[in-house]
Amino acid sequence: MRPDVSLIMPAWRPRPEWLRQAVGSALDERGCELELLVVDDGSPEPVETMLAELDDPRLRILRIEHAGPYGARDAGIAEAQGAFLRFVDADDLVEPGSTGRLLDLAREGGEASTYGATLMCDEQLAPERLFTSELEGNVERACVLGGFEVFVVSLLFPRAVVDRAGRWDVAAFRVSGDWDFVLRALEQAPVRRLDEVVTRYRRHGASVTKTADVAAGARAAQTVLARYFERHPEERGSALERRAYVRLHMDRALAHAWMREPRPFAHHFAQAARRDPVGALWGLGRWLGERARGFSARAPRRALRALRRQA
Repeated sequence: MRPDVSLIMPAWRPRPEWLRQAVGSALDERGCELELLVVDDGSPEPVETMLAELDDPRLRILRIEHAGPYGARDAGIAEAQGAFLRFVDADDLVEPGSTGRLLDLAREGGEASTYGATLMCDEQLAPERLFTSELEGNVERACVLGGFEVFVVSLLFPRAVVDRAGRWDVAAFRVSGDWDFVLRALEQAPVRRLDEVVTRYRRHGASVTKTADVAAGARAAQTVLARYFERHPEERGSALERRAYVRLHMDRALAHAWMREPRPFAHHFAQAARRDPVGALWGLGRWLGERARGFSARAPRRALRALRRQA
């Protein structure tokens, strides 16, 4: 029987206990027929040996030469049999039953992708921050502006949407490849929102969210935006293009400011100000205000700790 959903999980040198937790959570689903494709991305120790004790006919393991997470997802897409696709990670947890609920929402009428919230956690899966959105319908413009805070692991895509969007660009992106792919998918169909957590994202030392440097992020983001406006030449010179690049450069400028790197901060701030002086100054003022409030909130605690040390 053809599965309703194919879950695609890249795995490269995974921690065995995290992998088994991730696989177990992905298979903890009774609301739909699914298959789980674990794509072993050329790990030195074959993933199959780590999952040898797991006997579940819904699990398939595909071993490929090392291609990175984007290439591994592409390999999974090529093998997937489901009418819907969900991309999951080998160190995260899928909320039980969430795939079936995303599928039910997707089937309510008309082609649409569906999404839920992502709970960012530490290594021990203690909650840190919630990422979600309240947007529905056509949200590609919000995504261009960074206003669609939904992780790819918390989205369910119709297979036809993925086919029209095209594969991940393995050569162009070391980081931000998810943003590029999700944006292309959002151009193909609207979205519907499931108001619940569907993924627990484990943030650790090897996570892309921790290892990606600011400069690489800036280059990748510029590539994402440049390609979007190539696909939509009618938006060139528009307010959308101006706002997108101002936001990009201000994000990079403030990241360098936090890291006390004045030269790259000045470069990105100047790029933002060239496109929109008022917007750049407003963004800088807002950041300085937030930092001042944070400093004020921390100052009493620092003073108390100093007094305790003196005592």
